[in-house]
Parts: sequence; structure tokens; C-alpha cells
Amino acid sequence: MVNFLSFKKEFLKTNFDYYLVNTNDEFLNEYTPSSNMKLKWLTNFTGSNGIALIGKKKNYFFTDGRYILQAKKEIDSSFKILEIPKTNFFDFAKNNLVGKKILLDFKTFNYKFLERLIKITCNKNKGIEHDSKDLIYSLWTDRPLIKTKFIFKLKNEFVGCSVAKKHHALFQNHKSKFIIITSPDSICWLLNIRGYDLENSPLVMSRLIATKQKLNVFIDLKKVPEKLIKNDKSICYISSSKFDLYLKKINKKESIYLDSNVSYFYYNLLKNRKNKLTIGEDPCKIMKARKNSYEIKYSKNAHLKDGISLTKFFYWLEKQEYNKKLNEFLVAKKFEELRKESNDFFSLSFPTISAVGGNGSIIHYKPDEKNCFRLKKGQLYLCDSGGQYYGGTTDVTRTIYLGKKPKKEFIKMYTRVLIGHLNIGMIKFPIGTKGYQIDSLARYSLWENGIDFNHGTGHGVGSFLNVHEGPQSISKTYNNVELQEGMIVSNEPGFYKNGEYGIRIENLVLVKKSKTKNFLEFETLTMFPYEKNLIDKEMLNTQQKQWINNYHQSIYKNISPHLKSEEKVWLREKSFQFNLSHQ
Repeated sequence: MVNFLSFKKEFLKTNFDYYLVNTNDEFLNEYTPSSNMKLKWLTNFTGSNGIALIGKKKNYFFTDGRYILQAKKEIDSSFKILEIPKTNFFDFAKNNLVGKKILLDFKTFNYKFLERLIKITCNKNKGIEHDSKDLIYSLWTDRPLIKTKFIFKLKNEFVGCSVAKKHHALFQNHKSKFIIITSPDSICWLLNIRGYDLENSPLVMSRLIATKQKLNVFIDLKKVPEKLIKNDKSICYISSSKFDLYLKKINKKESIYLDSNVSYFYYNLLKNRKNKLTIGEDPCKIMKARKNSYEIKYSKNAHLKDGISLTKFFYWLEKQEYNKKLNEFLVAKKFEELRKESNDFFSLSFPTISAVGGNGSIIHYKPDEKNCFRLKKGQLYLCDSGGQYYGGTTDVTRTIYLGKKPKKEFIKMYTRVLIGHLNIGMIKFPIGTKGYQIDSLARYSLWENGIDFNHGTGHGVGSFLNVHEGPQSISKTYNNVELQEGMIVSNEPGFYKNGEYGIRIENLVLVKKSKTKNFLEFETLTMFPYEKNLIDKEMLNTQQKQWINNYHQSIYKNISPHLKSEEKVWLREKSFQFNLSHQ
């Protein structure tokens, strides 16, 4: 609140009607370094998707359904909180911002967003201006320091494809002389490097200007070890501060391909210079989404390691006494410690969602050490977590009941979510199918009961990269990207009863060829059983029960050799089998 008041005091001195700020940094990542979290500093919002519109009199905050409850808990009451897409930001702008003077940082907004906002608000004549003085940073006196840890090259066994081959593939479908990429995850994938700029994604903040002969990488040179500079002559590491200068050096007659995830600042710079500009999908995206055999091998290895940690964690949790010390934060820390026991562990892939009772209905809840719930008998506990391992990224959610006899409502709702989860996991689909075409399978059992969940069913997952990786998804939202062999997506339907409980079941699945000609199917990568005492077996059909039996057998076979004897016994019981003899 103090930060917001100091900002408002300075903003009132300007001649602008509104200030616009979002969760992005200038690289437009989903997650941003703590040193660049302007929106969090200003509003206390800790989610990954939000926009604050601060006016001289009124303040508005926009976020999607995943974060509405969280926003209401974290943000000051002087903001009116609006849910996207129920309130479309551009419809709001059309009704409230036409002709208004708006100040914002052009570097933190995608070019499409600002082009549309400028058009809607009729602000072509400098009504919308770049905050060149950066008002928030000027007030943020205790801003965290930026890390300067060395980047590292991945071993060939993890990536399965050289930089030279990827460089060649980059230009196969593009005739432009220059390709400009501004997404650090694509650059890390292309160069087979990783870094330490984010807590949960092994990225290094960078930009790239590529030609057929050269890859010019713009990066903080303090992060680049000398041996990396000497090893590859086709890669030239250049100071980040010179990126603007290099853009201006490109001859106006030369053709440029620019990735569509570019900020308005750089798009505008090139547009004003009247370069021959083509804007399209980042060419690395689809290539890195289709995992090769090496990446698949190490993803499976990461899920094996993760399955061991999951087993040890839930075994430990079941043995605990429900006292004051057993809270959401403590158990999340315990899980992290168990993951760290693996030699291949690098970091968590996102902050662990460890939620009991009503906190489980907050889709992206993150426990706070000083303000979190105790685990008590009679409640549902939802744990959504993941790890970054050398070679693979994991993301898994399990919901368990704390106690012996869950109430019927918990059983019915868990089973409906499980049916949606199984519908996705078991499906065969024709080549060419898009995620939005199968999304309803995950919701059908819930829809029968007049309920739904307010998030996508599945997101793409990187290969020791971002836990949320496009362009593929499984969602109600239209997405023209086909699900293709080698892609990894999550399978995570859920149900949330506001203020009471949340249920989500999530596995990662790999798209692979089916035995049925011209069809694809999913191979489940995650290795941890479902919760027996939350399943109404009468609601499942024989095929679903058989699939669970096979899945549980596979889990026990793969995980048990890595466990202590008492953990093996526990996992054997957890990996239950349905009796199908009388079906």
C-alpha cells in the first residue's frame, strides 16, 4: 500500500489520465525476475497474469479466472477487480479510454496489444506514450539485485541436435535475410544453453539477430564464460545494451522476420525506420515443441525421478501428526527437499501450490510462511508442483483426503474430475487434431452436473525450459496448432468450490503415434497413483478401470526399485487394482 501511495503521488503530478502496468518484463516472459516485478511492487499481486490501470480518480485491475480469488486477497480495495474474459479489456477501453492520455512502458507490452489499444482509443497522436523515465523503477529504492551467474552449455545427450542443425532449420522456411527473436526460451533452446535468471525456469535474458551465417546474441556479457565465446565461431555474444543500435544498423532495404512475441517498443522502432518487416510465429516455437528422441528419453528420466520424490513425499505426509507445525508452507518445503535428493534436480519448475481446504479453490495459490493454513483431518489437500531436471521439466497435481472416510461430495467430485482426466489420457485422435477439439472430453462429466473449471485442460511443457510452453494447448480457447508427435502437454481438469475446497488431477502426457493408422494418442509420463478412497468405482466403466490398473502396475514396476522397504509396501497399497473379474 505504501508503494502504491508513493506512486500515485508522483503520477498525479503528470498530465496523463492513466498509467498502465502489467506483469511482464521487457522480455515478455510468463514469469519475471524479482527485480522486474513492477506490478507486484505496485499492487502486491503475485500472479503471472495481471494488468493495472491507475487513474487520477479510479483504479482497475484485470486478471483471468485463475487469479480472481488471489487478486481479491492481495490487492488494495481502491482497485476494482475485473475478470478476463468476462470483462474484455478492449471493450472496457472502448467505453472508458477513448481520447485519454495513457502512460506506460512500451517494452513490457506485446506489439499487438498496444496497436489494438491505440486503434480503439483513437490515440494515434501521442495520446499513448512510452514511460522513458520509468516512473516505477525511479521509486523502487530497494529493488532486488539482478543475478549475474554464468550460463552453461547442455550436454549433447540432453538435446540431441546441434546448434548448427537448428540454425540451418531456422532459415529453411524463411526467406528474410534477418530473423529477430526476442523470447529467451527460444534462444536458450536454439543455442543449447541454460542460465539462472529466473527462479523456476533455466533461462538467461537475451535477444537474437540471426542471419544464415551468424547468430548475434545480445546478453549480459558478465554471464558468458570465456570458453563458450571461443568454442563456436558462428555465435557472437554482444552486450544487451547494443541491441537497439544493431537494429538501427540493419539496412532499410534488407528483409526482416520478427517474432510476434516482440514488444511494441522494438516493433515501433523497426516500423518507424520503414524496414521490410514480416511478423509471424517465432520459428523456434514449433521446433522446440516437437521433442526429439533424446529429449523424450530425458523427460521420461525426469518423470521417474519425480515419481520417486512424489512417493517419498506422500508417504511422509501420511505418517505425520496433524499438529500446529504441519502447514501448507512446511509440507511444500519438505517436498522440495525430497526433490533435491536427486542428482539431476536443478530447481522447482514453478512455486509449489500447496493448498488445504478453501485455499485449494484458489487455482494458483502459493502458501506464505506467515499466513497459511494448517493441515487438518477431514479436508482435501491439493498439491500442484514440478521440478526442473537436467534434460526434463515436470508438472504434476494430486489431490488427497486427509483422513480415512471422505464425505460423498468429495468422492463424487473427485471421480468426475478423474473421468475427464481419463478421457484425455485414453483418447486416440486423428492426425491434424487441435487441442480445442478435444477439450470438452475433460469437462463432459462435470458439465453433466452443471459445473465446469475456469482454466485450460492442458498447456505445453518445455524440455528443461519453461513449464508453460506454447504453441500447443488443450483449451476451450481456439488455437490453430495441431497436436503433433513429440509434443508434451498437461492433462489437468479440476473443480473448485469457492472458499471450501479444490480438486485437480494432473499428469503430463506425450503425443505419440497410435497403432491405429493416421491416428495419434497420449503416453502418460507422470508416475504417481490416484487416490483410491476418493474414487466411486461405480462411476467408472471397465475400460477406465483397466487403464488405471495398467497405469498403477507401471508405476509400481518403475518406482519401487528405488524405494526403502516400508515405502515399497506403501506404494504397493497405493497402486491399487480394480477387480475386473465380475465386470
